[in-house]
Amino acid sequence: MKCTKTMLTTGAGLLAVLAVAYIAFPQFQVTVLRLGPYLLFLLCPLSMLFMMKGMNSPQNHGDKSGTSAAREPEQRPADKK
Repeated sequence: MKCTKTMLTTGAGLLAVLAVAYIAFPQFQVTVLRLGPYLLFLLCPLSMLFMMKGMNSPQNHGDKSGTSAAREPEQRPADKK
């Protein structure tokens, strides 16, 4: 659900930016109207891309050391034959 909430918040922010651009720059109103739907349509794939990139970041929240280095596996005693 966190991803949906973030995507809706980002979409509302993008819609607000488009509205401000439409009002503030009258010479670009046609461009804003043409690009707006495409930007809103690309919101989902772009959010997924940034989310996946963030998951692979070097900072792992579960690791206390702050690095993404994998823990060394525990050494098992040698099998007796």
